[in-house]
Amino acid sequence: MNIVRSLIFLTFFLLLPVTLAAEQTEPEPTRPGQDILWMHLEEGLDTARLAYVEKKDNEFSRRIIIRVLRFDTDRFDFRLFSSRWENLGVPTMREWAEKKNLVSAINASMYLKDGQTSTGYMRSGERINNGRIVSRYGAFFVAGPRESGLPRAAVLDRDTDDWQHLLPRYDIVVQNFRLMGPEGVQLWPENGPEHAIAAIAEDMNGRILFLHCPDPASVHDFVNALAAHAELNINSAMYVEGGSEASLLLSVPGIFRLWNGMTPASYMFSSRGDAIPLPNILGVVRR
Repeated sequence: MNIVRSLIFLTFFLLLPVTLAAEQTEPEPTRPGQDILWMHLEEGLDTARLAYVEKKDNEFSRRIIIRVLRFDTDRFDFRLFSSRWENLGVPTMREWAEKKNLVSAINASMYLKDGQTSTGYMRSGERINNGRIVSRYGAFFVAGPRESGLPRAAVLDRDTDDWQHLLPRYDIVVQNFRLMGPEGVQLWPENGPEHAIAAIAEDMNGRILFLHCPDPASVHDFVNALAAHAELNINSAMYVEGGSEASLLLSVPGIFRLWNGMTPASYMFSSRGDAIPLPNILGVVRR
């Protein structure tokens, strides 16, 4: 057995008990056509895992697994944190959660080479991370309405929602790529780059979904996987990050999980990116 095969075998062997222990607390992945098997974590918070098999040239290839956290906005609020406003350096996802006492967290957005500035518009109250509306980004996540009668959180589609009128009416605004067009229309090229994906969606009942695919996949296939699980009832969705930085955290009594994007190096050396500094995150707190 050569050294590469030996390392792969050792990595698999060392990770196996940890992986199995984690999976035992989660529902089995739901295949398209099945009722989604939701695991109830607490009032207003559920989790599920979705399975989808890619089909290339009429042949089945690999399986994609997407983890979903679903939040009822009657029970949970959303907070936007940026290292630019905190003077804390750039915390990891785990450090953000500990400092802010978060139930959950996900990437807020991709960021520029300066390591702090969001690639799209980002604001919390009067604090601005990036004040420029990016013309090619078609979605906004908004939360913290400034007046009664508005949803507590939503994902706005630039083509179908009156975003120019709505954005000033919310304390939190984050802009990024939209994942799909109206009625779930596929917008992404079939042979795009493959990487881990983190995303945020709103369902038809106004609940907010945090979505995470740890293994490399194209955004085209990720969108197809969501569409194949029609029971999600997705109304609109926004991409937030890709690659090893794509992260999702869950912290409820008795359960702490931190999932990161996997890369070839991650599989080889057992590194899941827990120590990656993340300048901008969306956190979840109980109401």
